[in-house]
Amino acid sequence: MNTHTPMVASVARRMGRAAALAAVLGSAAHAQTTPSHVELILDASGSMFTRLPDGQTRIAGAQAVLTDLIGRLPADPNLNVGLRVYGARTIASEPGACEDSALTLPMQGIDRQALLQTVNTTRPRGATPIAYSLTQAANDFPTGTGKKLIVLVTDGQESCRGDLKAALAAFKTRGIDVDLRIVGIDLDARAQQSFAGVGTFVNARSVPELASALGSAVQTVAAPAQTTVPVTVTLTSGGQPVTSGPTVTFTGSAGGVGTPLNNTGGTYGASVLPGAYTATVKTATDTQSFGGLSVSIGAANTFTFDVTPVSGVQLSVTPTPPVAGGSVRVAYRGAPAGAKNWVTIARKSDPDRAYLDYVYVQTPSGDVTLAVPDDESEYEARYHLANPDGSTRVIGRSAPFTPKRAAVSVTAPKTAAAGSRIQVGWQGPNNVGDYVTIVPKGAADGVYTDYFYTRDANPGTLTAPVQAGDYEVRYNNERSGRVLATAPLALSANTYAVQGPDTAVAGSEITVSWTGPGNPRDYVTIVKQGAPVGSYLTYFYTRDGNPGRLKTPVAPGQYELRYSTEATSPNPTLASRPITLTGATYSLQAPREGRAGESIQIRWTGPGHPDEYVTIVPKGAPVGTYTVYFYTRGGNPGTLKLPATPGEYEIRYSTEAASPNPTLFSVPITVK
Repeated sequence: MNTHTPMVASVARRMGRAAALAAVLGSAAHAQTTPSHVELILDASGSMFTRLPDGQTRIAGAQAVLTDLIGRLPADPNLNVGLRVYGARTIASEPGACEDSALTLPMQGIDRQALLQTVNTTRPRGATPIAYSLTQAANDFPTGTGKKLIVLVTDGQESCRGDLKAALAAFKTRGIDVDLRIVGIDLDARAQQSFAGVGTFVNARSVPELASALGSAVQTVAAPAQTTVPVTVTLTSGGQPVTSGPTVTFTGSAGGVGTPLNNTGGTYGASVLPGAYTATVKTATDTQSFGGLSVSIGAANTFTFDVTPVSGVQLSVTPTPPVAGGSVRVAYRGAPAGAKNWVTIARKSDPDRAYLDYVYVQTPSGDVTLAVPDDESEYEARYHLANPDGSTRVIGRSAPFTPKRAAVSVTAPKTAAAGSRIQVGWQGPNNVGDYVTIVPKGAADGVYTDYFYTRDANPGTLTAPVQAGDYEVRYNNERSGRVLATAPLALSANTYAVQGPDTAVAGSEITVSWTGPGNPRDYVTIVKQGAPVGSYLTYFYTRDGNPGRLKTPVAPGQYELRYSTEATSPNPTLASRPITLTGATYSLQAPREGRAGESIQIRWTGPGHPDEYVTIVPKGAPVGTYTVYFYTRGGNPGTLKLPATPGEYEIRYSTEAASPNPTLFSVPITVK
């Protein structure tokens, strides 16, 4: 016999739907005895508006699952949960996008309502500066004992050319042992590979998979509750309570079967799992949805819905049809005044809780500009009325419209030398975030090397990759990651060489000539023989002349002259030749003693380069220390004023060409 009431059965079904999350998390019978710090890092890059295979946007899925997770966190005084968001303030194509990462809530206890508010009002806009965010996160954590966990939710790979592994070194510098869990949202194979060897990575292609991945990520620190909590709803119309007639159903924002609420004397109630919900109120004449509801442990979870019929706000969209990936102007009139309502666009088939780009409005009429997805589906503009309890309902819709893609093409040479500069012309919508780049033939969507934004030039100039082979010039949309047009490009091997002396004196200056394309980011440097690719010491850019001048290191040994470029990470070596550095002769001739405050003359022997100097320091002072000094370029002999305090000192011949200003020669002196 089935003893479940409809309400209990519905709750059971929702618990089953969340089983992947709850089962992995397990249960916590006791509070923790040592502090734990958890930082959630949320991706708010523009591509988070892209849809998952089930049709829900990535940001909506992430918000729903994070709301469920935050709502179920245990009330543990030793649990500290913070939130960092990147990409929410600056459009990806604008300056500063690669530093757009902010700690919106520090790890100080659990401010559940602030966490929920921030997660659910985050608007995707910008780039994906993951490495920068991790580097900043190292300063978010306190030192000391206790578990430390980062849960990073992202729908893409690093877009600012940061080094993820190097970013983790910031934690080691501070002596922090952090457990990094990365949860990818529908990442392609290349993006997944970018996280190899960095923390623990899981890719999720649906909301249930995302819930399971987040559950696994936090299980070692926090075990969210699996028990239900009561919710209470009252209805009003025209300022008066509605005690009978309507039905109320709570449906989780992650989907699934709704939970009907029981009407007891005009108060509707049920027990549901903590999380994000939409309430559906059905009356005899209409059906209204109230979205944006957060149910959590320790909260009152009481809601009041005004079901007074509202005359629809009138919305109109121009231009019609708009350009896919572009923008529209939405005019509204007949709206209630004084509330923080908002206008958005969504697919016509989307539920009321769905949204894409949006703008808050407070006036009875006006117009706003909204971004249009790079998609030829049917959309509509919607007016959301904000309620005092935080919920919203749609009270106006525009006529449906279908964006149309513009004709797009790129014009580029069919062949070029690898590493050379080429001009590329384009035709297209020139939407925000449109850019042109060169990638290997068949590369995944969203891959890029050198690029220019279409808004900046037509034609634009690109530096070709340094490796010969078959490539494509692509016109891409940054927001959707879609490739809009391509043109083939075959790159032939370029000629690179460096010419310089076989031997030189360490610390001297040498002349080096070079052969190569001489692109603006190409350079010549000198490094220790066998140094890792991308290493450099002194250098000159090829754009500054041929030949160029290099200051050699002050330590004798085996070195290499290298022709490299900054156009590709990690600055590949395109040509090299060995060079042997022999020791230079250094000496100082100075009196062995002198009176405090008097000036003495010092003769020196050495290369006498512009960055070499002579100074006096206390005996045994750390390398790089200096007081009064003179540069050797100023003449020989030079003059130093002795310190005013008697004691044992050293006169040192040093150089600024290397850190920390090594001592090349020294003699003692007694100051009396």
